[in-house]
Amino acid sequence: MIDAAFKAISQLFSQPLRRVLLKAIGLALLLIIIIGIVLNRVFSALAASGATWAEQTSGMAPHAAWASMAWVLSIMASLGIITGALFLMPAVTAFVGSFFVDEVADVVERVHYPAEPPGRALPSRCAASISEAAASMSTCWLVPNRWVM
Repeated sequence: MIDAAFKAISQLFSQPLRRVLLKAIGLALLLIIIIGIVLNRVFSALAASGATWAEQTSGMAPHAAWASMAWVLSIMASLGIITGALFLMPAVTAFVGSFFVDEVADVVERVHYPAEPPGRALPSRCAASISEAAASMSTCWLVPNRWVM
């Protein structure tokens, strides 16, 4: 097992595996950025519409007070989105990276086990359930006072 770990570490930055690693990290970052932008737009719109509603309902505070409150809430929501993205990055990377496991297995089998017959790829449904399990396990490690694997 230790020998297999050293083989994995020595092959981690080889050309084929580096391409898979960069693909997984790039797609995970893209997914996190898209989700963050969408959430930021939704929360900003909710804060603006809430400020408009509060201004019309109360009628006593000036527009600047409600606009500044909406601005502060938008900043707080943005910081919350960034914090959430930092905590969810390992789960999203595990989820996206699990789709490239077959490519990694092909490279490792070709380099270290050339005499063995090549393995078969998992069906898509099975691979999706395994990637979902990997993402949920990596999320559970980050949540304190929850069950630890």
